[in-house]
Amino acid sequence: MSTGGDSGTGKGTRTGTETGTSTSTESSKKKLIRRYLQFVKPYWHYLAAIVALGMLQYVVPLSSPWLTKILIDDVLGQSDSGWTLKKVVVIFASIYAMSVVVSFFKSLLTARLGSQMVAFVRRQVYEHIQKMSQRFYDNQQVGGLLSRVIHDVNGAQNLVGNTVINVLFDLVMVIFAAFFLFSLNWHLALLSLWLLPIYYLSFTNLNIRIRYASRAVNRQMERISGVLVERISGMKVVQSFNGEHTELERFDKQTGRHINHSLAAQLLSNLLGRISEIVGHSGTLITWAVGGAFVLNGEMSIGSLIAFQAFLGQMYGPIQRFADVNVTVQNAMTNIERIFELLDVEPDVRNKDNALPLKSCQGDIRFKNVSFTYETELPAPRTDTVHNDPDLVELQKPDRSFYWYPPKTNPTVLPTTVESRTALESISFHAKPGQVVALVGPSGAGKSTLINFIPRFYDADQGSLYLDGRDIKEYDLHDLRKQIAVVLQDNILFSGTVYDNIVYGRPEASMNEVIEAAKAANAHDFIMKWEKGYSTVLGERGLRLSGGQKQRLAIARALLKDPKILILDEATSALDAESEAVVTEALDNLMKNRTTFIIAHRLATVVRADIILVMDNGHIAEHGTHEQLLQKGGLYRELYEKQLKAMRPEGLEIAEVAAASATATAAAAQAQQPAPVTV
Repeated sequence: MSTGGDSGTGKGTRTGTETGTSTSTESSKKKLIRRYLQFVKPYWHYLAAIVALGMLQYVVPLSSPWLTKILIDDVLGQSDSGWTLKKVVVIFASIYAMSVVVSFFKSLLTARLGSQMVAFVRRQVYEHIQKMSQRFYDNQQVGGLLSRVIHDVNGAQNLVGNTVINVLFDLVMVIFAAFFLFSLNWHLALLSLWLLPIYYLSFTNLNIRIRYASRAVNRQMERISGVLVERISGMKVVQSFNGEHTELERFDKQTGRHINHSLAAQLLSNLLGRISEIVGHSGTLITWAVGGAFVLNGEMSIGSLIAFQAFLGQMYGPIQRFADVNVTVQNAMTNIERIFELLDVEPDVRNKDNALPLKSCQGDIRFKNVSFTYETELPAPRTDTVHNDPDLVELQKPDRSFYWYPPKTNPTVLPTTVESRTALESISFHAKPGQVVALVGPSGAGKSTLINFIPRFYDADQGSLYLDGRDIKEYDLHDLRKQIAVVLQDNILFSGTVYDNIVYGRPEASMNEVIEAAKAANAHDFIMKWEKGYSTVLGERGLRLSGGQKQRLAIARALLKDPKILILDEATSALDAESEAVVTEALDNLMKNRTTFIIAHRLATVVRADIILVMDNGHIAEHGTHEQLLQKGGLYRELYEKQLKAMRPEGLEIAEVAAASATATAAAAQAQQPAPVTV
């Protein structure tokens, strides 16, 4: 729910580079992987099958060198070992055929595991986001959250994708290959592997830099997504102010930084890959030079040397492949890191243990000394201008220039400052069932903030809010919101049919109930003018509809929900006179027998309220009926007279208009005979 000018900027737990979450204690690679593998548990049977097939798949590379040795030394060398050319060829053909079949099913299962895991993790993240309060959303860009749900979850899936799983199998291959190398000739094995420590140190020092670059790539993409969604949603403003060139420059700046980070990661990975090639080629040269001398001296057979070379290739090959896929691995790790950054943010509005069910309520609302402060967490200002640019993400630097062992790669937490603004202070009043409470006052007075406590979009910092005599926090949150309907100034309609939008709050409703709600909202007639009626598909946010049509569909949606508590936040302020009259009639139908809260800048819409709360700087400055407040001559009368002056025809005095209005409203009030209201 947008809180407009009254809401300010809510406190939201920051994510990404600027987040100071519990991820700092969970950021080691082992813990991240262990947490992520919890998502694999529901699909353990897939993973078990993939592991089994992977082991079978490596029968070919492990058996081929031995069969080659037998072919050269025993068959072609015509020894009396009993091996024949036919037997060796048949075995080769059998294991090759088995490898093809195993590879097919392994790839199929890996793809299925990856797809189902993506859907499962994405659902977990989306479900978690839905639990967050408005404090969280006040500081978030929609595009940034979308980047987490879509981009990061897709990237994290690579950790169990075919490439990375093959790397794990390659590590097993390295162990077996090393065993066979030492079995064939341990002297030659030691000589061939002495370069591995050089590779280890290269990997240790380059990998941390690749990780940081990958982290910057993902965070810069989050910034790009945030700006794109925001600007595309506001394209009318961009075009009307000729901002296309400015936005393109901003986009180029962001994508340029994204390219730089991506190239940095690829450059480092490419360097690591070439180092691994040098190590592999050096091992091969040593094998041919020293192993060839062994063969010439009769200390080793030709078949054994060729088998040794094949096993050496199977040992260095996985090392080279791992260097090539290392960017994918590091990207997956940073994606997982960012997923848990988000999942570790605890909702500040949630159910208590053993929350009370709420099947129905009377609508008795009491505020008691409610206070609330918005706190906005912002990056601390820096002296250099680059870090002050919110569109750009800087590359994190390693703490040291050289490492002997793999260091921890915790995300950098930037220093922040907190800006506070008191929105409400010691608010107390009592609205009895069925009463209409109007909130008026200048922009920023706290009107929207106040009504946001009723559906628990926020929780008060101090004080309590009671529903039917119980603290509202004691009720089940889902049940509580079933008792409340909200109609906004700019209501959100979702892409889908008219029917889908009306039944959104009550999907089990029958078609007859939908039609009755639409009739009561004065929406049925214009719906039936459309060729497909209630099956008409609306565009995103209902942009194809007029303001009055959107409001009447929103009212129908609220009517069908049949709430006990109704919140109208500037529900008619953006409408023309004709639409306002129709919508006002629909609202009158909606307000019957419900406790209603109305926010309105047009005071003409609140004159019939049972009580009017005049808000100013987070306080209730005045309260009473329309007539009582006019007689007090305070802030309400000042606002009322300003509006009359703005509408007054030439030559007509304010007093004359005010007197006429007071007479009319007094008559209406006398007819209504409102019940007493406690403040």
